[in-house]
Amino acid sequence: MGPLKNILLFGFLFVGIIQALAQPYTLDKSIKPMELKLMADTRKGHEGEKGIVYFNRVTDSVMYHFVTGHSLFQFVDVLVTSMDGSPLEVSLNQDIWNDEYNKKSTASSEDNMVRFKLRAEGKFGIKVETDAPKNSLYNITVLASPEKKAYLGSAFRPINENEMKSSDKAAISDVAADGSKEGNGSNTFLYIALGVALLVIGLLAGKLLGRKGKDTTMLLCFMLMFSIGSHAQQHWGGNVMTMEQFENWKTKFEHDQDMLKEEMEILQSERAGVRKGIENLGKTIANIQSTWSTVKNLYTSYTGLSDCINSAPPAGAPTIPSICSEITVDDRGRIVEGENEECASCFLEARQKFNEKRYLFDRLATIYKCTKKFSNAAIAFGDNASGVHGVAGLAWQAERIKIEKSVEELEKAYDNKYAEMLQDLADAMMELNICEAKYGVEDWYDRFGYMYFEFMKEKYARKD
Repeated sequence: MGPLKNILLFGFLFVGIIQALAQPYTLDKSIKPMELKLMADTRKGHEGEKGIVYFNRVTDSVMYHFVTGHSLFQFVDVLVTSMDGSPLEVSLNQDIWNDEYNKKSTASSEDNMVRFKLRAEGKFGIKVETDAPKNSLYNITVLASPEKKAYLGSAFRPINENEMKSSDKAAISDVAADGSKEGNGSNTFLYIALGVALLVIGLLAGKLLGRKGKDTTMLLCFMLMFSIGSHAQQHWGGNVMTMEQFENWKTKFEHDQDMLKEEMEILQSERAGVRKGIENLGKTIANIQSTWSTVKNLYTSYTGLSDCINSAPPAGAPTIPSICSEITVDDRGRIVEGENEECASCFLEARQKFNEKRYLFDRLATIYKCTKKFSNAAIAFGDNASGVHGVAGLAWQAERIKIEKSVEELEKAYDNKYAEMLQDLADAMMELNICEAKYGVEDWYDRFGYMYFEFMKEKYARKD
């Protein structure tokens, strides 16, 4: 989704409530806060950052400001300084002006400066209160980091060998049901699995004992018996064999050993590209984990301004097996081209679309929750103030109707956008399905992908 479409998406959600969200709610028409609109930082090395530095003189006992131009994916620092040492009481306000968040005083802060570290969706207010004489000078600096999209974590895990083929499970069941089958596809799969185990055990045994020939072969047989008890029970009648059974099995193993090696060589040749891709993935795992740890620490440090913002993966989210489970991303959540070339050449664009949809769904839900919270707070405040402060009843009722109508429009906008984004998510996962098939994973979406799609469908459906 391009930047313009992204702006239109979330702009549409605010149809009818733009004015209400311009600042924390108030019935006092005399409050005319100063808008602090964050501007792009054009300095080299600060790409993606935004900020504003604002100086002003105190003209009233309470000075109101509200910040715009940020998103929930940015880490926002707010610094307020008393330039001449006059004590200032500073608070953040999200929904209504008297709903103060973590009030701080410059008098008890180092260098006459208070600092807030937060994340917020939608505008938020900064209220500066003082008993100091008029014309005292103060400064407000707001800094927003580049967008960080990492808190949802990865939706993928490395696929297991037995998950590559959609028929693997059935093949194993066939063998278990009829241990007498020989020479069919099920036994071929079994031989390959046994061949892998035997080759590994053989190498270890040869190095440890420095012996070759029949003694090593006999050792392999005994080691294999006691290391794969479940297979022994299914295919040879139990963990304990008669000497005749053992001799027959050993003879067959020696006869088929060359065939097993040939099959393994063919298998390794066919999967060479996949194996190389997996090796490349391993080289980047340490870097990915380090990057995620750093971002996770930032999300922990910068708390949501209200409880409508989350910074953790949704509970109960399934992980999806993938032949290309990890692709390196930069600090803006973009997949780095050139990493893991074996699979990135196919997965790059599809995975980028998939991840983008995940974060768009989360932002969609956040905007909805924050707006509903704002509306509920505004209605509760208005109902209370209309009686306590003598606000004209008819005037407030008209205002209340406007807020309720805005909520209805928001609900319709959410439902429409939710349906559109579900289709976008399905399209992105179909592209992933094609890539998985290219690398040998059969029926990836039908076996694995659909579970994640159904989770997203349920998770982000509007509940109220």
